[in-house]
Amino acid sequence: MLLLNRMKLALNNKGDLNFKIILISLLFLELLSCYFAYFTLGEVKQFLFILILFLNVIPFLFYYLRKKVTSLFFAFIIGLVIIPYQSFLVFKWFTLKNESATLIAYIDNYKSKNGEFPESIADYSFENQKLTRNFSYHLQSNDYRLYYYIGTKGTTHFYSSKINKWEYYPD
Repeated sequence: MLLLNRMKLALNNKGDLNFKIILISLLFLELLSCYFAYFTLGEVKQFLFILILFLNVIPFLFYYLRKKVTSLFFAFIIGLVIIPYQSFLVFKWFTLKNESATLIAYIDNYKSKNGEFPESIADYSFENQKLTRNFSYHLQSNDYRLYYYIGTKGTTHFYSSKINKWEYYPD
């Protein structure tokens, strides 16, 4: 209740401009979260995020009805559903990308020393041990593939040494 009273006071003192800035900022962060959901969770879960994004009609409807506190409350709730989890996954993605670059350098260095790719990556020392389970490695005749997932195992980022390129497969 105290939070609602403070929100009312802030809206009355600062006016309509601050409210619009907060609402638009939340909407912008939610849009970014929906965009990155494709790369972290896949297209099916991204669609779920987009459906949640459309719930922003509710805060705008309350704003139109001059119920600013209720509008702001719903906007924050919708933002809390999307923004924190997706922010966590984007941070994890950048951590995985950095770890994968180090891992590829390890594999290529192993080949230059031994003349062949390693059978597994079990000897590699991960900088972040928590990420170990997100990676998988598959050795083929004269090629290897390095895979990692971020939010779901069905959404895979993979590197092929044959084409020396990262690719992505959602869901």
